[in-house]
Amino acid sequence: MKLKLELSKERKVLIVCILISVFLLLIGVLSEIKGVLGNTIILSAFIIITPQLIFNYINYRNLKEIELHFPHFLRDLVESTRAGMPLHKAIIFSSHTDYSALTPHIKKMAHQLSWNVNIIKVLEQAKERLKRSETLARVFRILLETYNSGGSIDSTLDSLSSTMMTIQDTEKERKSTLNQYVIAMYVISLVFIGIIVGINWLMVPIFQAMATPTGGVSPMGGVITNPCNTCLQVADPACAPCGIYAGICSIFGSESASIGCYYLALFFSISLIQSMMGGLVAGQIGEGSVVAGIKHSLILMCVTIAAFLILVPLGLIGG
Repeated sequence: MKLKLELSKERKVLIVCILISVFLLLIGVLSEIKGVLGNTIILSAFIIITPQLIFNYINYRNLKEIELHFPHFLRDLVESTRAGMPLHKAIIFSSHTDYSALTPHIKKMAHQLSWNVNIIKVLEQAKERLKRSETLARVFRILLETYNSGGSIDSTLDSLSSTMMTIQDTEKERKSTLNQYVIAMYVISLVFIGIIVGINWLMVPIFQAMATPTGGVSPMGGVITNPCNTCLQVADPACAPCGIYAGICSIFGSESASIGCYYLALFFSISLIQSMMGGLVAGQIGEGSVVAGIKHSLILMCVTIAAFLILVPLGLIGG
């Protein structure tokens, strides 16, 4: 007996990304160069995380599109049941209508019903397939309870359709009201980069001027050189961020031993984290879901990377 293992497209992509990342990390380790290892760590994280974020967002948008068309499907069922059709025949009849992303689910239900599968089992399986949506799960649960109790199906379907449309209208109104706060998150990210430019312009030249030629102690009694210099020849897990910092500096063409490199890498890392979190917050504010913020995070991270690619060669960040 052969056991066939089927993987979803997301799992296949994840496995491929992990294998590529492991290969890149091996190259980084075997090179024994901190900058190369840092670059491979950054690239590996990007290769693994980005496709999963994109898949999550695609699934989220697909689910929202299903929710958007579901009231129209319920409305068609109302018309068919009020015309005298039983529910299972109404579903089969409605499967010929295009409901965008909802259509494959309706066709699957219709195919099952055409093979005389019990309608309760069909509805339960549909509820399981769409359980990621709390709204649709509640709709199926109410529909099942009504069908099992012998209640008025057409009245229940009509009530569910009207309720879903009201919820969607409320969501649209809330989204348009809160769009100004989403824009504010974009402005905050740009202002954050501006603050970094100001801090860099103020601090890095002072530290460079105070650094001793031998990298020793400044007249003020503090070590002014790149703090990661002590990690260059040390195999310590605590020094892992320094490998990433060295990789960031090499991407921007900054001297890894300079204090400017340290602040460039530090500011770049902070800016990326701020962009990612700011985008997630924008999604939560605008659409009521952190997953919806993935697109905002990707946009803000791209803007941040582009800003650093422009500002670093101009000498406004780093040094």
